[in-house]
This record gives sequence, structure tokens and C-alpha cells, in this order.
Amino acid sequence: MIVVDTNVIAYFFLTSGKSELAEIALRKDSDWAAPFLRRIELRNVLALYMRKQLLNLVEAQRIMSTAADLMRGREYVSASAHILRLAALSDYSAYDYEFVAVAED
Repeated sequence: MIVVDTNVIAYFFLTSGKSELAEIALRKDSDWAAPFLRRIELRNVLALYMRKQLLNLVEAQRIMSTAADLMRGREYVSASAHILRLAALSDYSAYDYEFVAVAED
């Protein structure tokens, strides 16, 4: 299992200079996991692409649906106390520690 950041998921579905790396990661281990937060973050990325007219609404909805299928059963919610404990140890955001907590769990 690989805990993937939302950016990796976005790179997989959107053409970029890092798309090939995301494809390699999926081929290496297709059992991707992420916090539930990844849905919110991916929606934000897709909204940005729509504002820049790089995607239309139908394409963005298709990507969200396909990403949901890819991640089905492997999205997790970690305890707030755990995430805050991790965040207290450094300057990284609680958002970042959502992914760390999934990896630790």
C-alpha cells in the first residue's frame, strides 16, 4: 500500500510533467490510500483547472468519479488528536499530517 498525496492523484488524471511518475507509482503498487481530505483537495485542483479553462465541468466530474473508483475503500479519517499531536511537533500543516497519520495507521 502507498499513501499518496492529492497531488499524485491529480498528476495521474491531469496531464503534467509529473504524470508519468504517478503512472509509475500506480504500476508499482496500485493499492493507493489517502485521507478523506484528498476528495476536497482534488475538487479544489479541478476547480482551478476549470477557472483556467483547462477542463470543463463534465471532464472535472468524470475525473472526480474515476478518482473515487480508484480510491474506493482506501480513504481514511484519522483522529484529530493524533493529527494535532503530529502538527505540534513541526511547522508542517495539519493538512500534511492527514497523510502522515494515514501512513502511520
